[in-house]
Amino acid sequence: MPFIDTGELFEIGGITIHIGVNAFSILMLMIAIVGVWGLVAAVKNRNLLAVLFSFATVITFGFFAIATIFTYGYPDLAH
Repeated sequence: MPFIDTGELFEIGGITIHIGVNAFSILMLMIAIVGVWGLVAAVKNRNLLAVLFSFATVITFGFFAIATIFTYGYPDLAH
């Protein structure tokens, strides 16, 4: 697996948890959530440049977080 594959962490009910990919997708999702918070603040302050950068952050990190979760699974559902 690409990204930060540190191997299997543990297994719950026949589903293997891989810490690397899961941690990576969670971190990207948290950045996207903070970006939404920044986007709301930028819209309230009517700051166009901050709106553009916040929107780009939410779209980029949100897309890659969702794509990583659907591609590799959280927990690892690809196997």
